[in-house]
Amino acid sequence: MFYAMRVLIGQEKNVASLLAQSVKHEDTGISAILSPESMKGYIFVESDKTLDMRHPALKVPNLRGLVEGDVDFDELKSFLSPDQSIVNIEKGSIVELTSGPFKDEKAKVVRIDEAKEDVVLELIEAAVPIPVTVKGDQIRLIQKEAE
Repeated sequence: MFYAMRVLIGQEKNVASLLAQSVKHEDTGISAILSPESMKGYIFVESDKTLDMRHPALKVPNLRGLVEGDVDFDELKSFLSPDQSIVNIEKGSIVELTSGPFKDEKAKVVRIDEAKEDVVLELIEAAVPIPVTVKGDQIRLIQKEAE
């Protein structure tokens, strides 16, 4: 079963981290915690037991309470898929930066971190190859990796 929990806005990641630490050695039934960027004021937990907010492990700062009823997994699927901006980008591809201090510069993709949605680039026209880390939505694909 999936549950939605109310938290103080802006503290979603902190509450998820503290909750993960406090339930690690407790028998609460919580097996997963999700804190989506786009959902302000809420985190989601997966538990094989009914959650009781009176359990000492759930006494976490900035955790405001449990939303009544359980959440359907289909509602959470959209938070689990990666951002579409980096799906087509591969290591070795040529991209153009669309924002930031290196706007309109061309770069080669060195590494992709899909979990953080970060892309590490090397600027092509730079005299010294410097790795630059940017978010996936700040680049535009020009040429896929040559085979």
